[in-house]
Amino acid sequence: MTKSEMEYWNDIESEKQKAYWIEDESDLKMLKFIREQTNLERCFADSLHFAKDISDGIYGNIIDIGAGVCWSSAMISKMGNIESVTSVDLSEHRLLKIAPLVFKQLGGDYEKFRPIVADFLKSPLPNNHYNVAVFCQALYMFPDLNMVLKRVSELLVPGGLLIVACERITPEYPICSVKGIKRKAIHRLKGRADSTGNNFYTDCEYRNSIKKNGFTYKFQPLDYPVYPNNPYLNAGNYFGICCKK
Repeated sequence: MTKSEMEYWNDIESEKQKAYWIEDESDLKMLKFIREQTNLERCFADSLHFAKDISDGIYGNIIDIGAGVCWSSAMISKMGNIESVTSVDLSEHRLLKIAPLVFKQLGGDYEKFRPIVADFLKSPLPNNHYNVAVFCQALYMFPDLNMVLKRVSELLVPGGLLIVACERITPEYPICSVKGIKRKAIHRLKGRADSTGNNFYTDCEYRNSIKKNGFTYKFQPLDYPVYPNNPYLNAGNYFGICCKK
């Protein structure tokens, strides 16, 4: 993460303008955002159900990377057979101040919560320890997919599960199409990421990187968009089963 991105996620005045900013358990702004204004909660819940069809499901020690205010962590913590949920994020106030309120709102098991304020790639996390690694609106914030997924493979136990949820928001265009050429030109002129650090990865980029880094790739197509104002691209979740022995 760059210095500007670190500053962006820790700018309190800027954060107060966002849907995830709450200061009291009775403030339902965040819940309305993930449940009513978007399909984020629905999409993430669908990813957890799909995990049961392609693997041993969600159990044991979980790592939620780029967890933000930890609504995804809270949802996971309520599930059976969960020993711990380690939530890693750059934003201290999201992880340590807002997340406890979110756990209360969603009825999460706070005793399983292990917050770590750090850059994921620089944090000394234990290898071969986690049963499931989760990115929810988070993997597309990293500029190097391969570097991140290589590290995830090291952290997971053999057969461990990778979940990338709520990130299918960028349509894929043929390279030689007008839209494809225009997108490539914009990336060259302005860089790929926007001001938040979102790199807007496409299906093939997720698929190729997941396969390249030692995972069996799976995809969950869904029949609704992540954001209702983007009706031309339905949501979908990406998965990888760690193949190392």
